[in-house]
Amino acid sequence: MDEPYRSQFIALIQGGAARRDIHDSHTNGEYDSDQDSHVSDRFLEREIGRVDMHASGLCRTLVDHVDRAERILDVGCGTGGTSVALALSSLGARQVIGIDADASTLQAARVRAQSYQLDPARLSFQHVPSGHALPFEDHSFDLVTCVSVLEFISTQRHRDHFIAELLRVLRPGGHLFLATPNPFVLHEYHSHRLFGDWRRNPGYPWSSPPWRLRRMLAGQERIPLARYRMLHHPRLRMVAAAAPLAQWAFPWQQLLTRKRLTAH
Repeated sequence: MDEPYRSQFIALIQGGAARRDIHDSHTNGEYDSDQDSHVSDRFLEREIGRVDMHASGLCRTLVDHVDRAERILDVGCGTGGTSVALALSSLGARQVIGIDADASTLQAARVRAQSYQLDPARLSFQHVPSGHALPFEDHSFDLVTCVSVLEFISTQRHRDHFIAELLRVLRPGGHLFLATPNPFVLHEYHSHRLFGDWRRNPGYPWSSPPWRLRRMLAGQERIPLARYRMLHHPRLRMVAAAAPLAQWAFPWQQLLTRKRLTAH
């Protein structure tokens, strides 16, 4: 990220952008309020490097399985790392829209997009408050991506409604990519609370187990990613044949589904 955009982006991050994750908790976001107000150099570099990270990971996976997607919706886009990577990828998108519940974070996303000289007609960002219906018509998008969002939605009822909205705006035959942390670990991925995915305290993130994710996505065609992910992993490729059993070696659950053309 070149100047002057890098300095503008850093100033926005230091001012609080990308520091709030939970927006629907009646406890006013205990997890977020517990965060140190100091922004570390490591956090800044991670935010700045998100485009390259998603280009080599998420986008490669989508290009290999989805091929093309002309209209893409990136839900919970944060500072726009995923959105920019999608717009620059070989998916051939004519339009990418990133949405987030944090308006200040979207300012950083717009600065990031400007640094890549992306036309707002091709990549744009919208503020959608938590719990609101997505402001798009049914069947509007070829691809919907949602990375590290679901674990910050406080209740199962709200998660069910959220997934239903993602599927509503997806066209038949379109793809939904969902990434959320693996719950079968000792410490919750974000807050590092011991057994935090199972001690579901208000105001803290927790990950849905795989059987619940399958229930939320019932009726959609699931595209297996476990073997693919292991074949592209430097240490796990030798045991890729054991993918159904070894997939929980990854810290993140990744689900890719295709919306059925007809009712199932």
